[in-house]
Amino acid sequence: MTRTHTPKLLGVLGVVTLGLTACGGGGEETEASANWRDATSAEDGGGMEQLIEDAQAEGQFNAMGLFEDWANYGELLEAFSEEYGIEITNDTSTGSSQDLINAVVNRQGQDSSLDYLDTGVSHAEEAAEDGLLAEYAPETIEDIGEEYTSESGTWINHLGGTIAIGCDTSRVDDCPEDFEDLLDPQYSGQVALPSSPTASEGSFMIVHAAAEANGGSFDDIEPGIEFFGELSEMGNLIPVEADAGTVETGETPIVINWDYLLQPIADDLEEDTGAELEINLPEDGQVASFYAASINEDAPHPAAARLFYEFLFSDEGQNILLEGYVSPVRLDAMIEDGTVDEEALAELPSQDGVEAPQPTLEQREANQAIVNEQWDGTVQ
Repeated sequence: MTRTHTPKLLGVLGVVTLGLTACGGGGEETEASANWRDATSAEDGGGMEQLIEDAQAEGQFNAMGLFEDWANYGELLEAFSEEYGIEITNDTSTGSSQDLINAVVNRQGQDSSLDYLDTGVSHAEEAAEDGLLAEYAPETIEDIGEEYTSESGTWINHLGGTIAIGCDTSRVDDCPEDFEDLLDPQYSGQVALPSSPTASEGSFMIVHAAAEANGGSFDDIEPGIEFFGELSEMGNLIPVEADAGTVETGETPIVINWDYLLQPIADDLEEDTGAELEINLPEDGQVASFYAASINEDAPHPAAARLFYEFLFSDEGQNILLEGYVSPVRLDAMIEDGTVDEEALAELPSQDGVEAPQPTLEQREANQAIVNEQWDGTVQ
């Protein structure tokens, strides 16, 4: 998963630290931390008050790739740090799922390793099979359907959206609304993806959507690869990783990405230039997907990792994500309980985005192998 992000404060520094008032430090693991490493719930580890106390004693939380404008992670991290007085180190030098997994593998036993991971489902499942993720269920787990959790209890879907096409109306007179439209010669040199589908959850799902739009299915992804091969051969698709910066400079006036990632770009574009980024959900190829949250089995701060997990799936955490234009996994439960942020809900790019079809884990695994094998040889 490579995330599209606006290169502002958190994206500039590479490694960002929040909450400088926190206590704690390195050294040998305490008995309390060791206790939480084996805990599969707050109750199992001694209760929420004990979790908070022990997490504050650790005083540190490590993450990677949680860009401030991606699903409103900036506000989420700041709120967590301020509420619990825990210092956060967030390495924003990369955001791909594979890089997060590599960091966990390469930093085994190190204080600099990650506590928490936000990855694509396929990467999370692979990491779970390799024994890299801890089993843990937050207190709100009953609000989350089994289809959004792993069988091993090692990862949980926390946020989702649907694939959309963004178009800068100041540079494109007639914006495309569907995948078929993208084949129009008038879009020569204008269409871009956020990254390669061989490493990115978002682009991987875009290929699924293109397959749906071209006679394929979640069981037949090759038409999606062939579509982008044709788009590349005719010159419409350009080999540029699209983000907010390339949209603003006009390098990539048409971008395919998650709806919730396009909306912040639209907000910034309007604020900075007065231009409009039109966002359309392609009717010929609709695909939704959730990302997976997990805890490193070897987390250097096991209590803080689990406290962040609790915060992420709490009403407060889920509403903060909602403000970032994503559909949090507990949205239906919060609507039913009357705890949802109604203003943020009204701003969702798609009220039913997560109701669009989603590939199963088995389909993902099979299709990823096909994409990895065929993409580079088909799309130049």
